[in-house]
Amino acid sequence: MTWMISNQAINNFGRVQDTGKNSMVLLIGPEEISKIELKPLEVIAAVEDAYRQEGYGLAEETPRLEIKISGKDLPHISPGTTSVGHGMAYLKDSKVFVTSYAYHFDFHKYINQIIDPESGKTLAVIKRTRDAFGSRSNKIDTGMLRTGAAAAIGVKYMANETFETVGIIGTGRIGKGSLACLDSIFDFEEIYTHSGRRRDEEFTAFMKDHVSAEIIPQDSIRDVVEKSEVIITGTYSQIPIVKGEWLKPGTHISGMGADGPKKSELDTEVFRRASKIIVDSQKCLSIGELRDALEKGVINERDIQGQIGQVVAGKKKGRENKSEITVFESDGTHIQSASVVNLIYRKAVEAGLGIEKEYSDFFVNP
Repeated sequence: MTWMISNQAINNFGRVQDTGKNSMVLLIGPEEISKIELKPLEVIAAVEDAYRQEGYGLAEETPRLEIKISGKDLPHISPGTTSVGHGMAYLKDSKVFVTSYAYHFDFHKYINQIIDPESGKTLAVIKRTRDAFGSRSNKIDTGMLRTGAAAAIGVKYMANETFETVGIIGTGRIGKGSLACLDSIFDFEEIYTHSGRRRDEEFTAFMKDHVSAEIIPQDSIRDVVEKSEVIITGTYSQIPIVKGEWLKPGTHISGMGADGPKKSELDTEVFRRASKIIVDSQKCLSIGELRDALEKGVINERDIQGQIGQVVAGKKKGRENKSEITVFESDGTHIQSASVVNLIYRKAVEAGLGIEKEYSDFFVNP
């Protein structure tokens, strides 16, 4: 897997300044995005198609680049940190090139530039925001669905075809988005939940309007793990909180919370017992929990069977029998994000939303 964007895409990107003063660009901000109904199924389809393109070699990206300004010893995007990040992705079949800038201070802001990869023309600039650290969102937003879609795709290809119980460990943004996406494509009976620190009744009150299954808060993470056939983790934990000895045969885990060297949710025994480990990118090898298992010799890189794009494209196998323990490790990718941003752009155009402005080559933070 190469992290280099193709020369053709870079050259076309550089041609945006040749579009001329009469060219127009569409500005799409939070107000316009709030008027777009993004359904979980639509987001899942967009992310799954992006993974498919990557699996066939039709998508490229840069890894997440980030400079922390404060909280350098804290995990990625956690309370107490401020940072600025950047990345790019090119989806050939979708005919889109997306640049991304992320700003994490006492606010969260994401600026995406949508570029036609053939002409180099900037089609749109999209600004997205999300709630500040420590706040409870009163809605399921596009960022939640972006991550939730990846978790659900991991379940689709790596869990048993039918299951009755789901465990959610981490009842914040990732837990909400993942459960909403799971509910849109699977039928299951019971949802066991724990925040990662405590029993969380607020999550139950919020999510009961978004899912049909019964939500049952638990007093411990162990209770969630032992009762669940499918598990989604989405915490800020810096130490393993899910023990492999608690897993029953046939369990699938979509590990969504650990997205950097300082985060760990799954202990090394989880990876030792897993017969299938699939990642969303090679950057996952630097995630704290996976790196720990590799450095301790519990697994080696050959035990990581491939990337989710290869599974979606049919080039690598997902689950092969009902008793396998499987793990999908997700760090989050710009390919995944670009697919959702492109979906927002297309739906905004269809709805006639956004403000057209005369294009300027010095277009920064609109």
